[in-house]
Amino acid sequence: MKTLLVLLLVSSLSFSQQFISLDGIEDSQGNSLLFYRLGYDYLFSPVYKFNTQTSDESLIMQAFYSNYPGGTLAKSVNDFEFFPDDEDNFMNVGFEINPDNHAYIARNDSIVFSGFSGFDRVDISKQEPIKVFVFWGYSIIRSWDRGFTFPIDSITIMTDYQPIAISDFDDNVIFGFDEDNKFVRNGIIADTSFTVFDEYSKMLFDLNQFHIYRVNKTYGGYSFSVSNNKGNAFTWTRTFFSPTQIFISTDQSQSGVIYLANGRRIYKSTNNGYTFTEYKVLPDKLVGIYKKPNSEIIYAATRNMIFKVLPSGIEIIKTLPTPLEEFGWLPLAVGNIWVYNQYWYEDHGGGTPTLIFSGTKKMEITKDTVIENKKYFVVRNENTSSGVFLPKMFLRVDTLTGFIYRYWEELNDEFIFHNLNAEVGDTIFKPEFPADPFYSLMQEQPTNYLGIDSKERVYWEYLSCSCSHTLVKGFGLVSTYYNEMVGIQNTLKGCLINGVLYGDTTFVVSVEKEENPIPTEFKLEQNYPNPFNPTTKIKFTIPTPPSSSPLLKGRNEVGFVTLKVYDVLGNEITTLVNERKPAGNYEVEFSGSDLTSGIYFYQLKSGLFMQTKKMVLLR
Repeated sequence: MKTLLVLLLVSSLSFSQQFISLDGIEDSQGNSLLFYRLGYDYLFSPVYKFNTQTSDESLIMQAFYSNYPGGTLAKSVNDFEFFPDDEDNFMNVGFEINPDNHAYIARNDSIVFSGFSGFDRVDISKQEPIKVFVFWGYSIIRSWDRGFTFPIDSITIMTDYQPIAISDFDDNVIFGFDEDNKFVRNGIIADTSFTVFDEYSKMLFDLNQFHIYRVNKTYGGYSFSVSNNKGNAFTWTRTFFSPTQIFISTDQSQSGVIYLANGRRIYKSTNNGYTFTEYKVLPDKLVGIYKKPNSEIIYAATRNMIFKVLPSGIEIIKTLPTPLEEFGWLPLAVGNIWVYNQYWYEDHGGGTPTLIFSGTKKMEITKDTVIENKKYFVVRNENTSSGVFLPKMFLRVDTLTGFIYRYWEELNDEFIFHNLNAEVGDTIFKPEFPADPFYSLMQEQPTNYLGIDSKERVYWEYLSCSCSHTLVKGFGLVSTYYNEMVGIQNTLKGCLINGVLYGDTTFVVSVEKEENPIPTEFKLEQNYPNPFNPTTKIKFTIPTPPSSSPLLKGRNEVGFVTLKVYDVLGNEITTLVNERKPAGNYEVEFSGSDLTSGIYFYQLKSGLFMQTKKMVLLR
């Protein structure tokens, strides 16, 4: 008998650790012991035990994959199972490259059997726990002494199907799948649907000894199926399907009760899985659940947190630290400034679209403040995105969870604004409508931005437009795109991050300004917000020209100003200003509450000066 290799080598690749799975058992004192894989890959992530009573964590199964100049060292944990009513002893199977490639069966941390082919799964008899079954391609190898030995003559060859599980009710009932990927019971097809068993496949058995629950991969995703008669043919019904992984846990103290996790949601069934109702929604995508028997407690894991879920609420019991570099996806510090070039994007019904430069816009963290005993950064923003990055935001970063929260004054509460630990496919939901998606991470890829190697994330926004925004690690928001009838594109020109200047830094000036300077030229600014619904503000500046200035010609009075709004046909909609104005800076509000969506123009006139700008109303 040889001892498992526990040496970890540094791989040529670097990954952030995260929870990959979650399962559990009860110890002799009734405390829940949780088991999770911690790493970046299911098979090659080590397995840890966590005592929910003491918060003690211990490594119980090593796994790794390391490349080095001469080759590879690796150890996988394909499957493991604890002996019934025994919190200390377990069986596990997998393979090693050390340096040769071989499969193993281990009892705790000691290898008891080796082979040339992969050992896929292990199952321990519920009738006679001295019996251990290991599934090996089309074969089963058995132990009759609690996994200490596996005699060669115990190997049974299945010629027509691959076994994957022994029934909890009867050791003579073996489940598997045939060469056509049909689910079988003792070699007889029990379910004709397409079935693939991978690391997320699972079979659980109800206390009533009739109902069996199964999760497996199928066409387009994962399915949950239930049998109402011990897994026999024509007794299986698929009741839940999802394109993403499904995780299940039964309540071993209640027949008919089963919990199912998918995405961020936990569902509960009290009728053996035939129907489910939503039970709880968690902040992030789930990777596993465990239902504690004789209680209302569910333990649930996301990639960087483990929760204790009760009907009354959710409590975080363990977190993984967010790597410091992840905070660079949206750097929050007072004094950080981003300046964007803004372009109008016009598509002429095909062909090359036209980009028209319309000015620069700024986003700045002006200060920090405390709301309900939490520190938020105050972000002022000049129209870089109409729906996500708003004119004024209160943002804070939670270093434990890796979430950036926004305090919504309208809802008097904070909600997740961005997830620093996001993966492609993750979605942020609308605070006012929690079931509706707000924006999703659609792509992450390496990039070289402003001469620095980094990573880029592209988010698509679920708004009434074709909208997106892009983050680059180390720089934050680098671009936004908006298109409905007319497009607006903002691209980062330069930024000041934690005192360091990047890109075009001409926007940074260090000259003393006069107090209350006298305007010397006319200026009509772009309305804000734009697009708008239903109101927007227009700023303009009126100078005091000298008496010899040609600007005075054609005016009855110095400083007489008109500001009017027109539709695309040139029809006057309204007059916002029509009076004499002394020199100064002004702001007026325009309401389009009685207008239809579309493009409108506003025009400032004073003497010989005239300037027109375009704005978009979206209803």
